[in-house]
Amino acid sequence: MPLGLVAAVILAYLVVFALGFAGIAATWLVLGAEGAFQEGTTVASVPWSVINLALVGPIWAVGGLVAGRVAKDRARPAVRALAVLALGIGLVLAMAGLGADAMPLPEGKDVSDLTFFEAGGIASNPTWYAFLAPLLGALGAMAGGRMARPAED
Repeated sequence: MPLGLVAAVILAYLVVFALGFAGIAATWLVLGAEGAFQEGTTVASVPWSVINLALVGPIWAVGGLVAGRVAKDRARPAVRALAVLALGIGLVLAMAGLGADAMPLPEGKDVSDLTFFEAGGIASNPTWYAFLAPLLGALGAMAGGRMARPAED
């Protein structure tokens, strides 16, 4: 893979990571600790999951747009590589989480006592979310890549 292509994918992934972190932080500010988790567990709540799932496609679309614009004449392979990255990493993480028990709350802590970073260290996603998010990410990256290409006559 040529260096420009690799740089485009890395930059796009960094943009996705930053936007994803911002989206998660914003969701935390809106829902708070109590709204982030299913009652009495460290598993993400349905509202949390739905909000963040709604952000996945658009965030990865921005990544696809960045990859396509940075890669210029190599936009198509850069966007495909980003989509494969979204799908591949996401599915590996989803499969790794199958059958895993949710982490317990730290001793003496209630969900409402958790900081944003503590919650991030122990939170887990519902299985349906873990498998759907990578698919939406890959589709978003491809859609963003389409926006990066100039209109054909």
